[in-house]
Amino acid sequence: VVMACGTPITVRANIELPEEAPLAVQRGAQGVGLYRTEFLYINRSSLPSEQEQYETYRKLVESVAPRIVTLRTFDIGGDKFASSISVPPELNPALGLRAIRLGLSHPDILRAQLSAMVRASAHGPVRIMIPMVATITELRETRQMLRSVIEDIDGRGLARAKDIPLGVMLEVPSAVVLADLFAIEADFMSLGTNDLIQYTLAADRTNRSLAYLASAFDPSILRLVRAASQAAVRQATPLSVCGEMASDLLGAIVLVGLGLRELSMEGAAVPEVKECLRRVFREEAEQVAMECLSLDTAERVEQHVARAFAPRLVDLLQGDLDAG
Repeated sequence: VVMACGTPITVRANIELPEEAPLAVQRGAQGVGLYRTEFLYINRSSLPSEQEQYETYRKLVESVAPRIVTLRTFDIGGDKFASSISVPPELNPALGLRAIRLGLSHPDILRAQLSAMVRASAHGPVRIMIPMVATITELRETRQMLRSVIEDIDGRGLARAKDIPLGVMLEVPSAVVLADLFAIEADFMSLGTNDLIQYTLAADRTNRSLAYLASAFDPSILRLVRAASQAAVRQATPLSVCGEMASDLLGAIVLVGLGLRELSMEGAAVPEVKECLRRVFREEAEQVAMECLSLDTAERVEQHVARAFAPRLVDLLQGDLDAG
């Protein structure tokens, strides 16, 4: 989508099932910014084979090509459970063995998934993304495994893309603090604002009584987004946002103002967010976002953004209210 000033913003879709992809593209999505692969593992007693995963990814990639598809390795654990992978009971699963930690502790399972992803890259542009990375070591270990998988695929004489970018989700505060290092070693980065809010504000996102804390407009979140954006620009590393903040009209404007040029959201939000950004100039989004960085509460931030942009978005925001 092109903003009022001519600045291009890439808008992609987050999907849970492959059949959602063609509809998202129809709605104007420029590819898939996040495919949640854990749905292949849930509600079944046995693990999906490499072949089954390959066929699922292939179907998705072919339905979106030549647009890019970002395949995230399974994010299981926390509030997502899979009966086919044994996760020990934990007192605090959100801080436990989940996502890439679980993958690296079950290398056979992660390796089979990476093999299927590499094979799917033969059918269209594919990027691989690692969830819940907290340390640079996790990225290095996954990259080493990916290299080994690629050697194996080549040894089996199977087709693949020459270049398969490997990126990280920035959703743990430590990863955002180290974004300058991740920007050097990762091929791309994506801010997962849902978990970033949960971990930064120490507020369980499934606990309704703490919902008042879990705001994407909290100044702490804006400062972390800004830090990640600056780190990405310094290394010319692509950075996107694939959390709910990108689906929120005012949130999307703030993200662009903080330096983001790639947003990924639920498919249904794509048309409205694109229309919203067409009505906004990048320079004014940047000015308002910079002013927000000096405000002290989420309420004040949201009010400030609404004062600046809500009048020209009345029809779109009304649609949001009706839907809510």
